[in-house]
Amino acid sequence: MKKYKYKLLVGLIALVVMSTYIFITTWQSTTYKEVHTMYPLEKSKNPQASEEFLKAMEYRIYIKELHPFFDYDSFIMAPLLEKLDYHFQRGKALLPKDSVEDIVWWTLFYKEIYGLLVPPRNDNSLAYENLPYQEFGKVHDEVYEMIMRYPDGEVYFKIDEIKSFRFKAMAILVEFYYGKYSRKYNSKIQKEKAQEYANDLVSKQRLKKVLQYYIITKKKYLDISSHYKKMYLHYVSDIVSISSSIVLKEIYQDKNLQLQKKICHSQEAIIIQKYTQLLLDSLQINNHQTKIIFTDVFDVEHTNNVAMFMMLANKCHNLNPAMKEIAKKVYKLNNIKK
Repeated sequence: MKKYKYKLLVGLIALVVMSTYIFITTWQSTTYKEVHTMYPLEKSKNPQASEEFLKAMEYRIYIKELHPFFDYDSFIMAPLLEKLDYHFQRGKALLPKDSVEDIVWWTLFYKEIYGLLVPPRNDNSLAYENLPYQEFGKVHDEVYEMIMRYPDGEVYFKIDEIKSFRFKAMAILVEFYYGKYSRKYNSKIQKEKAQEYANDLVSKQRLKKVLQYYIITKKKYLDISSHYKKMYLHYVSDIVSISSSIVLKEIYQDKNLQLQKKICHSQEAIIIQKYTQLLLDSLQINNHQTKIIFTDVFDVEHTNNVAMFMMLANKCHNLNPAMKEIAKKVYKLNNIKK
């Protein structure tokens, strides 16, 4: 009887192992075909590099399909993430110097894993924002370098999926860069971080460069972006937010407004005057995107923009009458929300 049970147990184990092997082999074969159908290598001028990125994409798909059951930092995910990183780095090393294909793939692979976007199930286990401030600062600087490389770089993998993603990749990098800036500072109190950020002259110059490069990228790639209308509204919200951050820093660093004329005639103030009305109009459609726009740009409880709009309306004659109308609407909007 014991011998029979032993044989049965061995048979069951063998069946499970064989079934698992067949399942994994089929899964790998299906994923391989899916990836190479979507990204045919004959469209790439750097097939060796692109082949490595496609191998990394296969592991990204495995991670995505397992993510409903396991967090990114689980032991199940660790070997898959290691293989993803390995093939990504191999692909990056094989690219010519003028290529930014690595930035496109990096954004595709890691945008949820590292919390550049809100990840599925709000799994922030590997999100950059959880890093100690010094480590976060290094990552933040790396993202800045990507943004600086991106607009004039080439992608020699000529397929529609990558072309349509080129603007969105920049939008993801830019939003992460300016949205998480205060995490670079060594303070546990948000108010103190905000003060450090406001006084940081380097951050102001970097934000000006990011804004400049974002505008260049928009001119080159927004028209071929998927979901154009949504991405254009996203872009407008970003440039108004970045411009507002720069103007607020200018005001904070020049408390007596000795440089009032410089502020009023700055590119950032003109962007605010030109595009804010479009964001106000967008609030008439109540969806997730417009709720974020209200919170980030107009909500007096979450941003100092309201006071800044008022200052521009009262001090900058070159921006009126449009700026006064914007300030009036923003003030009224917050009264309604209270």
